[in-house]
Amino acid sequence: MASYSDRKRHTTSPNDTKMTSPRYEKWNRDDLYHLAKMRGIEERARMSNEELIQALRTQG
Repeated sequence: MASYSDRKRHTTSPNDTKMTSPRYEKWNRDDLYHLAKMRGIEERARMSNEELIQALRTQG
């Protein structure tokens, strides 16, 4: 019998092909800044909302 991880690897669902990321555009600056701080993004205080969003998305 295959293990759970083996079965999961070989199954597909409609959502597997979609790459979704959080909709940071609707977040306010304080929330973006706080998440950036938690993730250790440097220079976050000098970043605009758009720059924070880009940094959060590239970091993963």
